[in-house]
Amino acid sequence: MGRPTLNEEEKRVIQVNIRLTIDENKIACKYAEASGLSSANWIRIRAFTGRFPAIKLSPVDASLYQELHKIGINLNQAVKQLHTGKLSPAYLNILTALMKTQGEILNCLLK
Repeated sequence: MGRPTLNEEEKRVIQVNIRLTIDENKIACKYAEASGLSSANWIRIRAFTGRFPAIKLSPVDASLYQELHKIGINLNQAVKQLHTGKLSPAYLNILTALMKTQGEILNCLLK
C-alpha cells in the first residue's frame, strides 16, 4: 500500500535554506529528537505556531526505560522459574522487592 497522494495545496514545493552555527544546530537537533520530529519539522512547527513542540521522552529517559524493560523481562523469567520449582524459594522476597522497585522507577519516568 503506497503513501496517499496530497492535494496540490498540501504539497511542500518551496525550499528555504537557513544557516545555523554548530551550537544552534546541536540545540535544534536535541529539541527535535526529544520531540520525536525531524529538525525541519521541529523548526517549521516552532516558526508557525510560536510554541515548542511537545517533548516526548528525552533520549536518556528512553534508553533508561528500554533498559528497565529488559530487566523486567529477566525478572519475569526468574519468577516463572521460581514458580515451576527450578529456582529456590529463598529468592521470592528478593524478586518481589526488585519487581516493586522496577515498577516505581517506571512510574517516576512516565510522570
